Amino acid sequence: MHLQAALRVRLVALSALCVCLVVGGGLLACRSEGEPARPTPTPVATPPQAARTPSLGLRMRRPTPTAAVATPTPPSPSPTPAPRPSTPPPPPPPPGPGGATAPAPGLTLRMAIPVENVITIVPVPDGRLALFTVNGQTGFLDLRTGNIAEALTAPEAIEDLAFSPDGRAFALLTASGVRVWDILEGATRFVLTPEQRVRRIAFSPQGTLLLVGGVSVLSGYFVETGEEAFAFDLMGPADEFVMMPDEGLIFQMTWMAPDIQVWDTYSGEWRGSIQFDPLTAMALSADGVLLAVAENEVRPSEAAYRGVAPFPTAVTIWKTTVWPEEQDVRLDLLQRLQFVPEMELGKFPLPLRELAFTPDGRRLVGLADWIGEGDMNGRLYVWDVASGRMMAREVLPPRPWRMALVEGGRAVAVLIGGGPFGREVRIYEIP
Repeated sequence: MHLQAALRVRLVALSALCVCLVVGGGLLACRSEGEPARPTPTPVATPPQAARTPSLGLRMRRPTPTAAVATPTPPSPSPTPAPRPSTPPPPPPPPGPGGATAPAPGLTLRMAIPVENVITIVPVPDGRLALFTVNGQTGFLDLRTGNIAEALTAPEAIEDLAFSPDGRAFALLTASGVRVWDILEGATRFVLTPEQRVRRIAFSPQGTLLLVGGVSVLSGYFVETGEEAFAFDLMGPADEFVMMPDEGLIFQMTWMAPDIQVWDTYSGEWRGSIQFDPLTAMALSADGVLLAVAENEVRPSEAAYRGVAPFPTAVTIWKTTVWPEEQDVRLDLLQRLQFVPEMELGKFPLPLRELAFTPDGRRLVGLADWIGEGDMNGRLYVWDVASGRMMAREVLPPRPWRMALVEGGRAVAVLIGGGPFGREVRIYEIP
């Protein structure tokens, strides 16, 4: 009897519980159907947690309200507003007395060496400067004496070259592909024949990878074996790319495109894009903390010469912060560099084509060149990173093509053009 009573009590309790669940579920359903969705000014579709890619989370603080961070949905990222930044640092104060801006002094020219048909210059780990001609001839310039020692000749014309950080190998870019040469063994390690046009080659900071940037693909190959480590489908040509010292992230830009793409080397994921004005150059400090970018923009104007207004050029330095566990990247504006776009009547202004930090991160060097007709004199700039002040400005002969920091950042070599190839190499002292 007691057992039957207990069972009846439990059955009644269970029935009551079922009724509560049904009624409660109906109330919840009515509540969710009856409550309208609240609109937001900038709706962003958020995928379910299970569908989230591990590369989400790129953030950036911009000094202008028009900047944005794109959510990672390649190949056509959708921009979303960036967080409102704190007040950016003011421009560097005028160095001249009485508030007048004093012109930056010139650079000391150490030597000017005549050359013929040189297409690229590359620093060599032993302190010399490698010169490579269009027909494949190699020369090594002694930066103190000016003597050029001839070396090997490539089997075909050289377009670009890069030395590994340890100086044990170099990579040659030719019309037929990329060849990695072992200096100690005196033999070819491997040859790559990419299917598309190669824009740039570079070794990774630790020398473990050879990076090959093409028209729409950025690939990495193990230096010892030539085996492919990764390949990214890009949203524009790999005209410039830099890699963090731990080789975990790659920042990639396309000439005059308004963003920097961020890639995760280990997962192959696209982290997102950082929005700027059209870019012409960028550089990463040796420790990976500072990222320098040069922005340019052409705006139509009836009053301007031939309907084109000057470039509102800006050179800025950003602090990079990476949280590997959260897979998050953030840029914060540190410095607006002192820079005034130079322009003469009937000519286009000077875009910065190359930027480079000195190894200690204290100086930033920029090379500028005319892109229009007429006077083709270039400029060489040196900035103090801490203050943003322009320390030096040198007017260069027409058509400076390439620059390379040498002697640990104490000097800079500039290849001056003449006809289709370089005709002179100049060595300037960096203050």
